Amino acid sequence: MTGWGYSVEPSDGGWVWLPRSGSVAGWAREVCADLGARGRDAARLRAQLRLLGAALREGPPDLAALWVPDPAHGVLATLRADRYRLTTGLPGLADEERATAGRGLAPPAVDLVPLPAGPALRVRRVARQAAGPGRGLLVESVSHLVAPPGAVEADGVPGGVELVMAWTLLHEGDQLADMADRTAAGLRLSG
Repeated sequence: MTGWGYSVEPSDGGWVWLPRSGSVAGWAREVCADLGARGRDAARLRAQLRLLGAALREGPPDLAALWVPDPAHGVLATLRADRYRLTTGLPGLADEERATAGRGLAPPAVDLVPLPAGPALRVRRVARQAAGPGRGLLVESVSHLVAPPGAVEADGVPGGVELVMAWTLLHEGDQLADMADRTAAGLRLSG
């Protein structure tokens, strides 16, 4: 299946999508107005949206969103999605991830899981933010590298989709990891 695409619908409300072009500052103002943020909450949220939006655009991912369930609490998580060229099978990638145990504070939890869109490599880890906004903060993430059966890039290499959800609320890790799993289960293919 060449010419394939995908869509992501986060499982919970409160996600705001980063536009692919245009002013990040203008987008941040619009989001604050849409969410009814006022005063100090609006100023803090606008600053977070600008900083995280600019950092996410550096990739740039195919899709990026920020979770703002309550403007008074600011951005609580990020989500990005990208196409991925699967030059190595998922079991081999799982072995590579397990070998990175020294990069985080604890060994990553690495599993091969079935999802409706296809088999996936799921990696949950806690690591220090190496660069960008929040440098030095502890960040927990769950990534799903989904390998849809038959998805092939134009050059014949198998294709996949990588979803990465990240947060700094470590005490909410299990609930946020569950949200990441539900979002990955909602990945839809087209084409």
